[in-house]
Amino acid sequence: MQYKTVAGPIGLVINKNDSYESAVRQYASIIDRETVGGWELILIQEVPVTKNKGCLAGCLSMFGLASAYETITFNMLVFAKKD
Repeated sequence: MQYKTVAGPIGLVINKNDSYESAVRQYASIIDRETVGGWELILIQEVPVTKNKGCLAGCLSMFGLASAYETITFNMLVFAKKD
C-alpha cells in the first residue's frame, strides 16, 4: 500500500447567508481532487502541530507577556492506494 496525507482546512468559515453544506462542499472538493488515480480516503485525523515562536517570545513568556509556542490543529486527510 501507498499512503499520502493532505491537510484539510484549519477553520472553515462560511458567510452568514451560506448553509453548513458549503463547509461540507469544501471537504468534498479536496476529496474529489485527491482520489483521482486510485487513491481512497481512509481517515480524517486531527493532528496538533506546535511551533516554537523563537527567542524573543521565549523571553517574553518568562514574564507572562507571551507564549513561546503556538499550536494549530490540522485535519489531515489520509489516502491509501494499492501498489
